Amino acid sequence: MKARVERFAVALLTALAAFVIAAAAQAAPIAIDSPEATVATLHQGLIDAAAKNPNAGVEERYRALEPLIVATHDLAYIAEFALRKQWPDLSAADRERFVAAFRRLSVMTYASRFAKVSPQTFKPPGAPTVTGDRARVVAAIERQGAADVTLEYLLQREPDGWRIINIIADGVSDLALKRAEYQRILGAGSLDTLIAELEQQTKRLAGG
Repeated sequence: MKARVERFAVALLTALAAFVIAAAAQAAPIAIDSPEATVATLHQGLIDAAAKNPNAGVEERYRALEPLIVATHDLAYIAEFALRKQWPDLSAADRERFVAAFRRLSVMTYASRFAKVSPQTFKPPGAPTVTGDRARVVAAIERQGAADVTLEYLLQREPDGWRIINIIADGVSDLALKRAEYQRILGAGSLDTLIAELEQQTKRLAGG
């Protein structure tokens, strides 16, 4: 009996290992080796997540999109830039708490807003304009019966590739909006107030 159980355990572990290896082999690489590759990877990842399970809930999309958003965006840089005035005075623990809350909200925003994208949603990104370690890539979201939404992606070169640090939609900077909102909240409260607000926004996007 003991030998039979051991053989079963070995067979089960072998099968599980084969499954993990196969799954890893099928996983699409996250290409960020050029500015246009990063933008194209983001768009295709959003399309693939929507197509894979069109009936998925927002939490399931969150889990599917988190690796993509983290790989294509420098969320830590964006979070720091949004609090540039206060950042030097924050402790390491407070910085970590804020970046974590900002990261959750950023991923949940994509999970909530891009549930119905298709291959026709995004127009291909144009050739990048590169200046040193910064680049600008222009793309667009197609809308039926209305003008396209122009997207300007600002990226910076990092040791392992290019990551998005700001998105300007029809001339409106997402980072500028965040900075203004966060400074307003901090002006009337504290970092704890701001983190609580980010967590509430994440909860609302999740349908909670």
